[in-house]
Amino acid sequence: MQNLKIHFLNTIWSDAMILESNKHYAFVDTGSLFYYPMIEKHVEEYNIKHIDFILLTHYHTDHYSNIKSLIENYKVDKLYMKHYYAIEGSTGSGSESNEEYLANEFRKYNEILDSAKEYNTEVIFIDEAKDNYYEINFQGNILELYDTDNKLYKLYSDPNSEYYNQKRFSENFNSIAIFIKVNNNTVFLGGDATCSVTDIVELKGLTLKMLDKIYAKHNINAIDIYKSCHHGGGGTNTLELCEKLKAKYCIITNTARWLDNWPTYDNLKKANDKVEILPTDHQKYIFTIEDKITYEVIKDESLFLLLSKN
Repeated sequence: MQNLKIHFLNTIWSDAMILESNKHYAFVDTGSLFYYPMIEKHVEEYNIKHIDFILLTHYHTDHYSNIKSLIENYKVDKLYMKHYYAIEGSTGSGSESNEEYLANEFRKYNEILDSAKEYNTEVIFIDEAKDNYYEINFQGNILELYDTDNKLYKLYSDPNSEYYNQKRFSENFNSIAIFIKVNNNTVFLGGDATCSVTDIVELKGLTLKMLDKIYAKHNINAIDIYKSCHHGGGGTNTLELCEKLKAKYCIITNTARWLDNWPTYDNLKKANDKVEILPTDHQKYIFTIEDKITYEVIKDESLFLLLSKN
């Protein structure tokens, strides 16, 4: 029987998750820089000394910022990520990028690679995979990675593209999503994948396309545990997406305080009125997935909210 635990740490507008199975541990994203003391505290509480891998969904500061510290302070075997080319048109906070921002992001990218080399962490670039797909075997649990290609680079480098040599769009369009099936339980970790409406075919309805592939492959029509795409905001959780997910549990790395502008809660409830919506503002969650799904709520003061009061 498979077994998997997922620790959803209490981050807001930022993702940091820990996978646990058979006393092995792995990270999916590592949160914003100011969350590191909280992450370190959690790691020490669980006596984690060795990390099988870190998987980065996409290159935004609220997902990559603690990779370097984890590599330097713990034994990390592998780092899975895409190449970063500093060609996006918007920053992680959504404002327009500029050359100073891009140069700084590229510098930090190279610092991560330098640390990985120094501490013998193998770097695996998932955008080199064939068929826009990659698998990671974590203690018998298969992590299926979807949208592993580098969409921004393709648009930027293709002489036939109308966006050739143009620094446009957001790295969110490069976000992977992760599907895991544990026994008959299904997990969809959405990263910052988007289902934005756009006329650009390569960037249109990405999350919906991923789910179509997953459902066809596994002959399913719903997701049990859904880590909300893009922290529940930005119009990502459209009614169409929520109706396709029909999620039983939805973890949102955010607080209702910043979700009032979007119909995220309403759309999730319309799709499944029994859905449990679990924001990470004052608590973290540890899901245990075996024959059935259970979870533990651990109350914890939100570092983001504390800082925002000052």
